Amino acid sequence: MEPTDRTISSELLRYLRQENVTISFFADKSGINSGTLSRIINGQQSISVSSLDLVTKAMNLEEGSLYSLYANETCMLSSLDWRRLGPFIKRCAELKKLQIIDQVVSLMMDSLSYAAVLFECAENLYIAGYKDAAVIIYKKVAESERYQHAERLALCQYRIFTCSLNKNQEHNLECALQLESYVSRLGESEQLDALKDLSNIFLSLRKWTKAKYYAQLMGRISKNLYDRKINRNKQGKKSVVPAKPLFGYILYSNLMLGAIAAENADYDQALYYVSCYEDLSWVIETDEVSEQTKKQFQEWAIGNKYLYRLMSGNTDVLEEYVDYVSVRKNEVLMALFKIVQAANFYRYDIDNYLERFKDFISDQLERSETVGSYTAHFFDDRFANFLTDVGLYYLSRNNIHNGVRYILDSLAVSYKINNAANIVRCCSTIEKIRSKIDHSDLQKYAAIMKEVYDQDEENNGVAIFNC
Repeated sequence: MEPTDRTISSELLRYLRQENVTISFFADKSGINSGTLSRIINGQQSISVSSLDLVTKAMNLEEGSLYSLYANETCMLSSLDWRRLGPFIKRCAELKKLQIIDQVVSLMMDSLSYAAVLFECAENLYIAGYKDAAVIIYKKVAESERYQHAERLALCQYRIFTCSLNKNQEHNLECALQLESYVSRLGESEQLDALKDLSNIFLSLRKWTKAKYYAQLMGRISKNLYDRKINRNKQGKKSVVPAKPLFGYILYSNLMLGAIAAENADYDQALYYVSCYEDLSWVIETDEVSEQTKKQFQEWAIGNKYLYRLMSGNTDVLEEYVDYVSVRKNEVLMALFKIVQAANFYRYDIDNYLERFKDFISDQLERSETVGSYTAHFFDDRFANFLTDVGLYYLSRNNIHNGVRYILDSLAVSYKINNAANIVRCCSTIEKIRSKIDHSDLQKYAAIMKEVYDQDEENNGVAIFNC
């Protein structure tokens, strides 16, 4: 903490003199006992954060404006009092006073005995949605555990991972690589969620080998845990299971493996995995949450059977597939992604479908929202590539204007999420047909590329896209 001559009591005393009001008057205004106020001003009693908020409001100051003084005074005490610091950190999180949290927690971590209570504090903030504040504490606690193979260290790293993901693909890759070495140290429940998240991240980044590895590992671990659960149930013993239905991780593993097989154009293998999460006869749970989970996977199985047959060249199922997804609005765009890919590969006409669902595309461009149960990083990547695919579809049909429009939209989206591969793909396409593009579209292209170059130079010092 930086030393300062200002204190809460001196600020309060200055206010009383400046406004020419008595302690009794200020006590009525703030709602704090006059005797308590007198002891605070005279340095005979420490002020609680709740009372500080009342004082701040009565002084007509911005919320939290005296928190730096509170942090200085509290942390300079010979014995740090968690009963005071715990509520203070929570209020700092609520008011986004992140720098103060960093300062307070750094001082507390000089004594490793605070690691447990700070970790619990971070967990509570995480659950309450104050993830920026929680990450600060997780990082400090993780630093204190760095030489131990502690489960707490692994859980800190997992929480940091989940809080740090954003729309930048390169950043997300770094986060995933950072987490990998800690997964095996997590408890059984968190480990399954971490494996699911890693397989999702690597799938969204098109790292098929890593995505498959973690999906298979999730499947093996969840299957072993499920078998153990059934055996313990038969013996009348309780077992520790995740908050989500355990069988769902087994099914999700097969769902992921089917998606990876399809991405590698192995549609027979993809259909095999569909059968693995379509058959639920082995699931013993019948509670409401489990029934909803089973229903969701059965829905996915129906849709994915249509999808994989279409992608394998069976265009007879196209109309049925479109009818199926058209009443499931959260699935429309994901279905279109694959329909366009199939149309480009097998060279068939989908103009009517693109026209029919054009509002879905334009709405997503405007809002850039997560759709359904898909993670943001997964969906954003697929949407960027989809726009390029639509552009290529129109270009193949000599509709230059529509084709270029979608390519430019894709380029803009790819820039926002740092999808380098698709940026290059868009640039290559534009350069091949540059002579056919009208002047206004070329200007738009130049403007987007200027942003790409400027951002790249800001981050790396050199431009890497020579389109």
